[in-house]
Amino acid sequence: MDHSLQHQYLQTLGVLQYVPKDTVYEDVVADSKPVPKIAVPVSAAEGFETAAKLDAGLDQSRNQAPNQAPNQGIAKKPIDVAVLVNLGLDDNPAAPAKAKVAATKPPVAENSQPTAVIEVKFSLWQITDELLVCSAVEGALAETAEMQLLSNMLNAIGCGIGRLPQMDLIEWPPYPNAPNDEAEAREYLATLLEAKLAGKPVKTVLLLGESAADWLISPDKVASDKAPVALSEQTTALLLPSLATMIDKPQKKAVAWQALQVLLPANSSSV
Repeated sequence: MDHSLQHQYLQTLGVLQYVPKDTVYEDVVADSKPVPKIAVPVSAAEGFETAAKLDAGLDQSRNQAPNQAPNQGIAKKPIDVAVLVNLGLDDNPAAPAKAKVAATKPPVAENSQPTAVIEVKFSLWQITDELLVCSAVEGALAETAEMQLLSNMLNAIGCGIGRLPQMDLIEWPPYPNAPNDEAEAREYLATLLEAKLAGKPVKTVLLLGESAADWLISPDKVASDKAPVALSEQTTALLLPSLATMIDKPQKKAVAWQALQVLLPANSSSV
């Protein structure tokens, strides 16, 4: 390579080299100014060797593809994303993995039915000291027609009342959120009935409706033919159809009247 052209390349690249004192290189352009004399701390041989290396590097950079990055040719090691995600999680590889225990549901009883809520009500009338009437409340309290029917029946056996006395009401549950327990309900109702009987010398209790008999009398005391039931040595219970049933089915009045025959005065004749 011509020394003047080589010097021009080196000057363009900003590389300093040794120039002899008696040599002056001028630019190839006619109007350019003379190149100043520059002294460098290297020998001429070392300067030419450095320029040759730079020139070779310049040619290599020009031959690279215009869109190719300088480090594109360097092979890169593929990165395992799973390794990066789990980085630091396997600090103790010797520890055994814990087995997953599946959640178990409690066994469900087949054909399980919801427990029925116990709700019962009974109306009590102390007609005389010796006669107590207990009627099951089916839905609403007794209506006027039912009260009139009861008054007629009582007058037919000689009670001679113009109107019914004040009614007492017993019911289960006695308070909100009471236990829904049948045995406890029966014991509670039986206790109230016993307290009512203890207050008067009651000889006869008229139980109107099957519900009254079912809840107020022990099942082992009720006969299949609905005969009088002995509650104590001095008290007997008579089982009659409910007032609502006798109004809906008038033929049931005959059944009630037949049961009331034992309460008729001795000089009265049955109808």
